[in-house]
Amino acid sequence: MNTVSIYRDGEAVPVIRPARPHLLRRRATMALLLTNALIVLDAQGDPLLLAAFDTHTLLQRGIDPALATSLMQAPRFTAGRHPVTLSVNGQRQGRVDVTFNREGALCFDRPLLDAANLNVPDRLLDDGPCNDFLASSPQTVIESDPANLALSLIVPTDAIRPTARDFTGYQTGGFAGMLNYDVTGSHSRYGDQSSQYASANTEVGFNAGDWIVRSRQVQTWQDDVSRTTHIAAYAQRTFASHEAVLQAGQINLYNPVLAGAQITGVQVLNEQALQVEGQSAVIEGIANSQAQVEVRQNGSLIHSTVVPAGPFALTNVRRLNTRSDVEVTVKEADGSERRFTVPAAMLGIGLPAPGYSLAAGRVRSIGDEQGSDPWVISGGWSGAIHPQVLLSAGVTGAADYRAIGAGVGLLPSPVTQVQTTLTGADASGRQSSQGYQADLSISHRLSDQWALNAGSSYRTLGYRELEDAVFDNTTDDNKSRYRDQQSAALSWSHPWLGAFSGGISQSNSFDGQNSSRALASWGTNIGGVSVSATAEWQVSGANRNDDSVYVNLSIPLGENRRARTWVRSSDGEYRSGVGLSEQINDQLAYRVGVEHDTRDRQVQSTAGVSLLPRYTQLDLNYTRADADRSSYQASARGGAVLHGGGLTLSPYPVADTFALLSVGDMGAIKVTTPSGPVWTDWQGQAVIPQVAAYGRSPVEVDTKTLPRNADISNGLAVISAGRGAVDKVEFGVSMTRRALLKVTTANGAPLPRGAAVNTEDGEFVTLVQEGGLVFLPNVLDTRALFIKAPGLERCELRFELPADADPNAYYETAPAKCRAL
Repeated sequence: MNTVSIYRDGEAVPVIRPARPHLLRRRATMALLLTNALIVLDAQGDPLLLAAFDTHTLLQRGIDPALATSLMQAPRFTAGRHPVTLSVNGQRQGRVDVTFNREGALCFDRPLLDAANLNVPDRLLDDGPCNDFLASSPQTVIESDPANLALSLIVPTDAIRPTARDFTGYQTGGFAGMLNYDVTGSHSRYGDQSSQYASANTEVGFNAGDWIVRSRQVQTWQDDVSRTTHIAAYAQRTFASHEAVLQAGQINLYNPVLAGAQITGVQVLNEQALQVEGQSAVIEGIANSQAQVEVRQNGSLIHSTVVPAGPFALTNVRRLNTRSDVEVTVKEADGSERRFTVPAAMLGIGLPAPGYSLAAGRVRSIGDEQGSDPWVISGGWSGAIHPQVLLSAGVTGAADYRAIGAGVGLLPSPVTQVQTTLTGADASGRQSSQGYQADLSISHRLSDQWALNAGSSYRTLGYRELEDAVFDNTTDDNKSRYRDQQSAALSWSHPWLGAFSGGISQSNSFDGQNSSRALASWGTNIGGVSVSATAEWQVSGANRNDDSVYVNLSIPLGENRRARTWVRSSDGEYRSGVGLSEQINDQLAYRVGVEHDTRDRQVQSTAGVSLLPRYTQLDLNYTRADADRSSYQASARGGAVLHGGGLTLSPYPVADTFALLSVGDMGAIKVTTPSGPVWTDWQGQAVIPQVAAYGRSPVEVDTKTLPRNADISNGLAVISAGRGAVDKVEFGVSMTRRALLKVTTANGAPLPRGAAVNTEDGEFVTLVQEGGLVFLPNVLDTRALFIKAPGLERCELRFELPADADPNAYYETAPAKCRAL
């Protein structure tokens, strides 16, 4: 139990609330403050603490000695079942329901043993559900923390089950449809001319019985021209007992050493291999104005968005494969375009995950390539032959095409990673050619401050990847293909000087052309003031003079408000500006700025708002250069889930494994999820958009957003679900009614301070405060209440409240009588 203050007539009235499990405090400590202690020595000379209550002192202070005796007991859970956060030998095991008997002893039933991963004893206690675990492991220490709804077990190591891959404890199944959207639109005006652009990256599908069905596409509109690019449509399912994934449809062919391709077919691969296939890369650059950015791989558009002026970093680009370069096009507001290529090695190939892959299907084109669609089969394997050596191999065969490759991954030290591959290909179609390609990538942390990444690739003139051999049938482009590529990146960090990173990439083609690009950035934070600088150079090749430098200074003007000033240079043009931004709350942020152009001496103003109206994300931006030039840009992102309970919107994209939650039928309740805050809709439902497959994802209700007359038994849940599952989390919410009573005896005298209020079976509820005040936390509990105190005859508490409670009031007040029995 704990003491709280209720303000009445401007004065704080201390009351004692009942000992609910999540409000218990260290009762033994309180009790010791009420005792006289005597220290003696036992037969072995060890000190003993003998505690005895001073009954007379307690009576003088109006405290029932029986209550003090109860407080001497160690903090414990009440009898029954309680949801607790369990830890075993210091390792968190998540949330589990446990049972305690009337004496507070823990019941080691099978659900608890399974959740704690403990061995099952041979014998049950009294032939009930509780196992006699303490008999087999008497060294076990049980630490109960009712105040925090936590339970800690310290057990012998031989009581823990041997480690095994067990997926039976994860939630499976469920059915729901979904839609993800990322829509951007812009309108620009130049004098009498105008231009419109819009793009929509969408993903639709459903989850059913652990099957994941998805379709991804990109739609773009440029003025009156519309274009649709269908990226993939597939179905997949994880068979956890075999640790295997089955994919079918329009999929990305995965091979640990050979370049992938878009195929229509079927593929089986190890579950861990999805970590490589699905990895995202960071694509960086600088936009000189509000610009449209398009990302292509193998000639196919895979991502399109609009970015503001300044440095940009695209982190949500899903590549078709990890071995092909990425081409980035930046379309500025004035109509100019810049293109640069990011080598695959600079985006990170990484060590292939241990496992296997088998695929068969027909090669598919998603761009403008022309060619046949031959059948193809592919297989790959990777595995560790030593804790520091990982081997990988793969083969691919199609009509008029064969390829084979091998790779070695080395971990010579905890701070060094080396990956090298050698592949050979034989294309025997209309243009017979043979060749090979060698790749090397190194990642090394030189010290706590320095880190280095480097990569190199070399190929012969006759080398062809699968998509090159299928769709490239011209001889003119052969020598324009790259011959070798090199990339290197260096990063450095210092506690107060900040962090620096720089990288350069170079590509040489067979016809003697070369292209080099460099990117560098630095940033630090001094007393809350952030300073950053980014530079981009086209060292050689096309657009050699297209260099950009961006310097930014951000100054805090409060907890969530910041002022900015910046200078940027591009192609001999210098611009400087100032701006202000503020994150007002979880759902609203704004930004304004003014920029001066030294070339034409014009002033450009911008204003933007970011909204999170609970069920979607919105961005609105306006830019005005002069009376003849202005632009508008708007974007919306989020998802929607269709399920048995209706349609529920999400402000974040929905992943392949997600969950649904409900907080009774209460709307506008904020819940913290791994993706960010979400709010329940008018049905009391919300989407948990991303759940870690075969992991643990915590979800917590913000109790401050609950109505004042609502109680929640446990606002924290930990979700454990298999890939493709649609889990459901229901937070139990109950309505309560609180009352502050002014109690008098039958003759009108106030009750004495410190009298105990109990139920008929002796369960303690609260204490009487000064002036006969009694605070009842839940008058919906209709059990009869009795009051007893030294010198006071036992009496029954009686009172009346209005039929309807005020949901906005924390408690009600009413007079009460205590009638003697």
